[in-house]
Amino acid sequence: MFADKKVLGIDIGTRYIKFALVKQGGKPEVVASAIVPTPAGCIRDGLIMDLQALSEKLKSVISENNLMAKKVAVNINSSSIVVRELLLAALKDDEIQPAVQFELSQSFPHMIQTHATAFKIYSRTSDSLTGITTSCPKEIVEEYKKLSEKAGIPIKYIDVNANSLAKAYNHFIMPPGIGDSVLLVDISYSMSQVNVLLDGKLILSRNISAGGAFVDSLIVNRFDISMEEAEGARRNGYLNLSISQEELDSCMRLGYSAVEEQIRQTLDFISYNKFQDGIKSICLTGGGCNFLGLGTYFSNSFKIPVHIAQSKNTSLEVSDTFFILMPAIGAALRED
Repeated sequence: MFADKKVLGIDIGTRYIKFALVKQGGKPEVVASAIVPTPAGCIRDGLIMDLQALSEKLKSVISENNLMAKKVAVNINSSSIVVRELLLAALKDDEIQPAVQFELSQSFPHMIQTHATAFKIYSRTSDSLTGITTSCPKEIVEEYKKLSEKAGIPIKYIDVNANSLAKAYNHFIMPPGIGDSVLLVDISYSMSQVNVLLDGKLILSRNISAGGAFVDSLIVNRFDISMEEAEGARRNGYLNLSISQEELDSCMRLGYSAVEEQIRQTLDFISYNKFQDGIKSICLTGGGCNFLGLGTYFSNSFKIPVHIAQSKNTSLEVSDTFFILMPAIGAALRED
């Protein structure tokens, strides 16, 4: 039977689909979850490539795991999504949307035609307003509407990865506080994302075309094994492979070099342009961050505390996979 206060969040990645059934309220609760392989070739940079196979997979997983809800929210992650900080002169509510579109058109002339844009206002004064804008390709949004019809799933909300992660972090890891700052580094299979939260508010998001697959490919070449075997070995800490710590460290430095460089650039940007105290901590999320010693390596490199995303406010089953489920959990958290 459907539950009015429950929203099912779904995050469809290149390798895995994540489901999180979240009970809404003053203190949200993850009441059920699931992580299953994505049918091969179904997703490419956020775009649905095989609607039939994906819809059948969603229907079967929801039914088998009893993940029923009247409302479904999906998280979208794509390198084509644009997240921009918003700073405008004081405007009336009906004047904000045209102003946002005008500002975006200065940097992205054709975005109004190609992207659907939403905005969130953080603060208002008599002179100005601040917030964030998110622009997602209309092609991706339309594909998810088709998926909703094909699978018979009541998709009511669509959110972008950066905002979903921010909501999950604020509700389940660290409630927003004045002066708090964190770098949310989401390392997925084929891409990664660096997000900045200040006082619990998303102010910056940057994408990197590199993820866990890069370090897995190094292990594939070293041991002549499949990508699936390399991925499994990474999750298990390479206990079944005859590899030295020196080799592992070398793979880590090379495999995560693009992510490390983007983190460094973002930290420098924030320190020089936003607040001198800089970022207080780094939180790693996504299946690609599951590499033995990665947190310690980044902490030593940036001289900042680094931790894998975990929550004490979830069941043991969910807490063990929280760092992977975060986008699905965040998508299900409603702000309206």
